[in-house]
Order: sequence, then structure tokens, then C-alpha cells
Amino acid sequence: MATHTWEQHDWPSSHEPLFGMHSRAIGLIPLDQQRLSVDIDRALTLPFNRGYSDFARGNPGWQNCVLMNNTGDPADQVFGGYDGAAMPTPLLHELPYFAELIRTTFKPDFLKWARIFLCEDGMLIPHRDYLDLPEDEFTRVHIALKLGAASLHSEEDRVFRMRQGEVWFIDGKVAHSAASYDGEPRIYLTCDFESGVAFEDLFVDPAYARDDIEPDFVQRPPLPDDFDTVIDGISALLDVDTLSDTIAVLSKMHYTHEADCADTYEWLIDAAVRSGDEQLITAAVERRSFFLGV
Repeated sequence: MATHTWEQHDWPSSHEPLFGMHSRAIGLIPLDQQRLSVDIDRALTLPFNRGYSDFARGNPGWQNCVLMNNTGDPADQVFGGYDGAAMPTPLLHELPYFAELIRTTFKPDFLKWARIFLCEDGMLIPHRDYLDLPEDEFTRVHIALKLGAASLHSEEDRVFRMRQGEVWFIDGKVAHSAASYDGEPRIYLTCDFESGVAFEDLFVDPAYARDDIEPDFVQRPPLPDDFDTVIDGISALLDVDTLSDTIAVLSKMHYTHEADCADTYEWLIDAAVRSGDEQLITAAVERRSFFLGV
């Protein structure tokens, strides 16, 4: 059965691996649970957008809410760089504790975007970020605020859980994914900064910066012995109309079994090849190119 057609762990990251990943926890902040709970309840009533719809699967799946950007208008959702300071949107004024977290955790000098990422019974399928933006334009940081045991992240062949209050740098240059299927809203505060700034220089309080937090890795069994038969079954059912649904199903496999998240597209292409349908093969290869850039 086909696996990668490229060398594993050959993504163009400028960050040396730490604990086996290019992404890493870069800090830990204290949280006021009472005030956090109030703001989370309020946040869930705010308008969220589906700006990641190409990458999101599930119902309702993945959504985000713009708290700071270049215009102060939450309807401006097209992600990109700009000159000048980030401006708060009216939605941030609805969330005083979130606003305080941003203000007291991060220096404003390099901040460009702040958003809430919300996931309920859904996932971001494996992908790489910034494929349509200049190289190394942003440094993306997440603060885990509300999450359950089924709130999972992956980078290449590792699956891990963030812990509440941890501040994570996610290296979007390598293949990664995220999912939450426990029925509870998973909420992260996500900030994007100018690239090239040392992680420790992003924090207002140097004591928040950490480089010794070992990820909470999820141990998974090997793929089942009959997985090749599974791909055969998928090939018999695969057509252009079910391609996206098949990607969602295959994307879940690496969360429960030992595999690289990018294998999703190799399995898809393999199933398409077994179908003998040239249109399907072309479509499967195009999906890998769209999501991974290869």
C-alpha cells in the first residue's frame, strides 16, 4: 500500500524539533477560572464565522471570531499582513477577561491578529498554513482556555493534547491537524505576531515564558493488519461527490492509530488509483496539493 511519496519530516520549518515536534509549548499563564467562565459563556453568544470552511469538517465544526485585526471590523476576516498596530473589534469589548489576557500576556508591538477558535464536534483536516502568503510572515500562538480529553492536535506523526493555560506555538509550515469530538466546545485564544521575534520576547512577563513543557502525547496502536483491505473498500465507494467526506474519515485515522497526518492524502490517492478512475486520481492529487502544497 502506498504511503508517502516524499521524505517524512521534510517540511521547510525554520524551528528545530523539541520533544519530537516543530510546534511547542512556549509559555504557561495563570487563569482566573471564574472570570474565564463568564467570558466563555458570553463568547459562545457572539457571531462566529466559517473562514476556515475549506479545512473544516463536522457539525458545526470549526469556527472563529475576530477580536483584533488591522481595521477593527470583525467582518474583515481575510487573513494577511499589514503595517501598523492591531485594532480591537467591538467583539473584544464584549469579553473583558479575554481582552485582559491579551493585554497582560503579550506585548502589543508585534501583535497582528487575535481570534477565538471554536470547535464543536469537528476537525481541521491535515494541512499546512501560509501556502498563499510570503514565507515566515506570521508566528501563530494559541492559549488553551477550554478543552476536553477529546480535544486533540497533531503534527506529522505525533498526536497531543494541549493543557489549559499552556501557550503554544503552532508551526503551520509542517503538516498538522486538530479535532474535538466530545460534544463540548473547545475554545482557544489565538494570536498572530510578526515573524522573527523570539518567543520569550512576545511575553509581557518573562516568567510566563517556558521551554521545558513536555507535550501530553497520545499513545496509539499500529494501523490494523487489514488496513489494506479498508483502502480497497474505500476505493469501491469513492467518487467525486464523496471525496471530501472520505478525506474527513481518513483524517481521523491518525488520531486513533500510529500514522502521519499527511498519510491521509496518500491513502486517498491510493484508493483513487485502485478505483482505476483517472478523474478521481487527478482530483485526489489536487486535494493533496491544495492542503499540503506538494
